[in-house]
Amino acid sequence: MRRTVILAVLVFGALISGLALAQSDQAGSGIPAEVQAVFKSYCVRCHTGSAPPKGLSLIPSKSAALLDAPSAENPELKIVDTKNPEASYMLKKIRRGDGIKGKPMPPSKALPAEKLQVLETWILGLK
Repeated sequence: MRRTVILAVLVFGALISGLALAQSDQAGSGIPAEVQAVFKSYCVRCHTGSAPPKGLSLIPSKSAALLDAPSAENPELKIVDTKNPEASYMLKKIRRGDGIKGKPMPPSKALPAEKLQVLETWILGLK
């Protein structure tokens, strides 16, 4: 019985440590690694380099600039609004909702549901 309890504690501790590592930011950007992974897979092929679309670079070393910065397409909205996350322009673009300017993101087809959930969870959890 005691071995089972010790084993359970060790497994639980490992799970918590793994979760903490998954939530940590990449390259000091302040953006969680799992969010950076979505950006890397679906966004940085366009949103990188010296002149990314609308000035929006999503590489780890620059992605912290998303937070509370005005959108180039819709300056009255912030790209990622940390005080009112639901109003974040990025969220509107990736949800492919009404009221966005330009193309939804990514433009070719919607993010898979689980990737959209990663970004939604991150943005909505900022408040």
